[in-house]
Formats: sequence, structure tokens, C-alpha cells
Amino acid sequence: MQANYPVTGKKSSWGTRLGWLSVGPMSALVVLLVILLLTLVSYQQRHDGRIYTGVYVNSIDLGELTPAEAANRLTAESGQIDGIPLTLVDPATGREWSLTSGDLGVSLDAAATAELAFQVGREGASGGQLEAIFDAWYYGLQVAPVVTLDEGQVFAQLDQIAGEVSQAPVNASIQIEGEQVSLQNSQVGRALDTANAYERLVPVLSNLQPARIELLVHESKPPIYDATAAAVDIGSILSGPMRFYLETPIDGIDLEPITVSADNLREWLRVRLVENEAGEAVYDLFIDEVALRGWLEAYADKVAREPENARFYFDDPTQELVLVEPHVNGRALDVDGTIALFNEQVKTPNRSVPLIINDILPAAHSGVTAAELGIKDLIGERTTWFYGSSNNRKHNIARAAANFYGIVVAPGEEFSFNKYIGDISLEEGYETGLVILGGQTIEGVGGGVCQVSTTLFQSVFWAGLDIGKRLEHGYRVGYYDDGEGPGMDATVYNPLVDFTFTNNTEHYLLIENYYNEQFESLTFKIYSTDIGRRVEKVGPFFDNVQEPPADEWNYNPELEPGEVRQLEFAAEGAQVTVQRVVYNFADEVRDQDNLISNYIPWGNVYEYGPDVNIDRLANWVFDELYIDGEVNIFEDRP
Repeated sequence: MQANYPVTGKKSSWGTRLGWLSVGPMSALVVLLVILLLTLVSYQQRHDGRIYTGVYVNSIDLGELTPAEAANRLTAESGQIDGIPLTLVDPATGREWSLTSGDLGVSLDAAATAELAFQVGREGASGGQLEAIFDAWYYGLQVAPVVTLDEGQVFAQLDQIAGEVSQAPVNASIQIEGEQVSLQNSQVGRALDTANAYERLVPVLSNLQPARIELLVHESKPPIYDATAAAVDIGSILSGPMRFYLETPIDGIDLEPITVSADNLREWLRVRLVENEAGEAVYDLFIDEVALRGWLEAYADKVAREPENARFYFDDPTQELVLVEPHVNGRALDVDGTIALFNEQVKTPNRSVPLIINDILPAAHSGVTAAELGIKDLIGERTTWFYGSSNNRKHNIARAAANFYGIVVAPGEEFSFNKYIGDISLEEGYETGLVILGGQTIEGVGGGVCQVSTTLFQSVFWAGLDIGKRLEHGYRVGYYDDGEGPGMDATVYNPLVDFTFTNNTEHYLLIENYYNEQFESLTFKIYSTDIGRRVEKVGPFFDNVQEPPADEWNYNPELEPGEVRQLEFAAEGAQVTVQRVVYNFADEVRDQDNLISNYIPWGNVYEYGPDVNIDRLANWVFDELYIDGEVNIFEDRP
């Protein structure tokens, strides 16, 4: 039989040995803990009311000091707090401003900071306190100082820096002094962003660490950043005079090239701000158009010419116009076009500008038709006679009448007799005769011209056109009393006395006249469109009739012996009124005119030569003068 025996004794022997071996370390540990605890208690007792060893504020050792002592030390060494260097930098210019934390309003609260240092190892859980005490003793523990920040002082410093950094934008500009043109560069505007600077400073001031801070400066371009192009333009404009010239010579005009000097250009130079295609403001340089226009218009009169209508006669069988004299184009300086061309060239090296001359085609040009002008009906016609006139007077009538053949008058146009008669002189083909001037009979040029104005007036009268200026002769003349009777004459004396009328229709007028040497007559015809007008003449009526004065005999030694001439014929003086009533197509009164003529009484005037017995001729001279053909009838031309 086999038996199993327990081995408990041996086990009991080893356990006893291990138990005795563990008692030593445990005891040592307990002893150590007791020592540590006693040491800690002793350490805490030693720091009772004092800051634990190893506590610093910004490298200032406050260990083992009471809060009051610590506050005093902090106050004494506050320069380490408010003397922290800070550098502000303008990155664009590199300029620097060296300040301290104190300059920016940082100040230390010593008592609060000492209290904060004193609370190290005394706040929080026990484990945390012990850890803080150990860290301070073993490593050293920095406590952030309690500081105050004066925002007003911060912004005061920043505003001062802003005043040094900031600058207003300045446009580029141009200076003109005499012939010198200089360019002043623009200045970019700069403004310190003080709000951004403050945001960057606060963390730095809170940490009380030296720092270098770049300032944010906003830049703004001026509206006109670059005036180089404008300066170039000015240099071009003032580089020399501008010359105007005629591209094609004009007959009868001796126009030298017109020069605008550089002084004129400088005086007329103007500058304005405009926006270019990119939306940028730029200088626009230009010449004062008002000044240039006024200067050019002084020359416009030299080249200007009114257009002259063609002259025609109306062919009744064909109802067409027959050209008698071609039209002449008018001519005018195109001031606007010339200025535009000048502006194109004034900034270029090309200093010569052609004057732009425009042709003006008259409405009644050579190719116009009767239908286009509304000329188709005879609306006025009258004839006067000049029986017994001298050859000189007949010549002058024919010469003057030729000026009025084929004239076209536009709707609404005022017709002037003097405009077409021109200069009445020997050079223009007129001959001398007897005229009355200032109540005296004298030798003059152009006797007979009033026959033409009177005949035209009578035609206008019966055509129902508006009569403008019309002056009667000084006394009744036999030529004009025949036919229409007294009060139907019109005298002219260029340029003082004129006969005018207005074409008060919507159609053109055509004036024709016919000189008949055989019948000693002059006829005027006026063609247009018959619009149904009817003219009625009432009168003449006579008032204040005065008898002629006595005959006047004047001796003329230049006459042949026995020669007698009658220069003027007696006529009564009177106020003569002729009324004209114009009816429209509906037979309603359209116009009513009272033409009043004041004639002075006029006596017979004779002149006689040597060997004439005036007494013997007194009773029969009138008939004898007619028989001998010596009558010289005379027209008054005031």
C-alpha cells in the first residue's frame, strides 16, 4: 500500500522566511513617507505666509517673500514689465518705430501679481498643490504678471504713427511755364489701419514679450496716376504754330496761309478730366473751341459767297424753264469741320490744316424744272412807257432792266431792288442825264432807272404780293401818270432808297422783263402758281392839291445861240392815296393796303442860250419846243 504524505512543514518554513524578509522594505517605505511628510510639513511651515521657492514673475524671483515684499520687489523692478521693447515696422518703406510696453499704456498691478504668485501651491486639489510646490522648487515656475492696458494710450500712439505714415493721394499734374512743360509725378495715398495694429498689439502686450510687428498700411492710387501721355500731348500741341491753308485756290480771293502761333495755342490750351475706356481718370487736353471758332469766323467772311440762282425765262408753249444764265454755287467755310480736322492734327507733327470749304447749291439751280419750283402761271404783268425820252435815258432803262431778267425769288424771301441793280455808275455802263437832287436840277448818272423800279412795283401790286419799302417821287412824273395814273410810282436811289417786296406764297416767283425800243415801253412779268388771288385797285384819291409854281427860266451860256430847252414840266402838288384790296381764292379779303404819295408842286423849268428873247417866247415857247423837238423830259431821282 502506498501512502501519500503531505509536505506542509517545508512549506511552512519558506513562508516564515519570506514574511520576515518583507517587513524591512515596508518599514523603510513607511519611514520614508513619514520623513517626506514631515519635510513637506516643515517646508509648508517655513513658507507660511510666504511665496513658495522657485516662483518667478518675468524672471523676478519672488520665492520666500511675503505678498507685500513681493509687491514691493515687483514695483521696484517694474521696468522689466513696462519697458519691454516693441518695434512697429512700415513694410513698404522699412521705417521703424521703437516703443516700450509702457509707451503703449501697459502698467503692472504689483499687489495683484504678488497675490497671484502667493496662491501658487495653495489653490486647487491637494495633489495639484503638491505638484505646483514641487514644480516651483525643482523647475522654477513663471507666473504671468497682472497688467492693465490703457486703450486710449495705445490709440494715441497709433494715431501719431498714422499721422507720419498716412498721406493723401495727389494727382499727377503738368506745369507750363513759358515754353517749358514739366510733369509732376503722382503720389499714392497711404493710410495706417489702426484697428488692425491694435488687434496685433493686444496679444503681444498681454504676453509681455519683445516683438516686431509689421503695420498694415492701405494704399490708394490717385484718380490721375500717370500724366505722361498728357505731357506728351502738350509738348506736341505747343511744338510749333498751326497753319491753315486753302487746298484749292479760290478765284478772286487772295488768302495767305493763316497761322495760329504757339502763343495762341498756349493761351487757348484747356485741360479737363475724362474717363478712358478702362474707366480711369485721365487728363484730356484740347484747344478752346470758342476761341478758335471766333478766330476762324473772322476768315469765314473772306471766303463766303452767297449762292446765285440760275436765271430763266418761262416758255409758255412748253410750260418749261429755259436757262438764260447758269447758277453760281455759294461758298462757306465749314468752321465745325475745320475745327474737327484741327483737333485731329494739333497733337501730331502735321502742323498744316486745310480749310474745309463747302459748296452751297442754290434751290434754283441750272437743272431745276418749272414743276419743281411751282412756276406755271402768269400772276402779274404791267407795262410803262417812256415816249420822248432822251437816248441816254432809254439806254439806262435797258441797262437797268437787264439786271432783273430771269430772277427767281424763293417763298418767304424778301426781294430788294438795290441788291440786283448794283452800282449805278459810268463804270457799270450807265450814261449821264439830268436829275433832281436837293431841289436842283443837276447833271447825274442813271436817269431812267426809276422807270424800271416803277414798272416792277406795278407788277408786284397786281400780283398781290406783300409790298415792303416803296417811296414815291418828289413830284408827279408824266411817264408814270400815263397808264396806272398818279400814286403808282416807286423811286430808288442805291443805297439810300430801295423798293422791296416779299414773296408771300408757297411757290417760287420768276421775274421777266421786256424792253421794247420800237414802242418805247418796258414790261414786267411775274410767273408762279396761280393760287386764286384777285387784286382790286381803288382810287387814286387827291387831297391838299396845290397849283404849280411860276415858270423858271435859266440862262445856259453853253447852249447854242438861239437854243431853248424845257427841262421839267409843271405838275400839281397833292397827297395821292391808292388803295389795294387783295382777295384770296374764296374771294375773302386777305390784305388791304393804303399807298400814300406826297407830291410837291413843280413848275416848268427852261434853259436858254445866247441871243434868246425871253419876253418874245413867253407865250408860245411850249408849242415851239415840241415842234422843234427840243423837249428834254426829266426824271427825279432823290
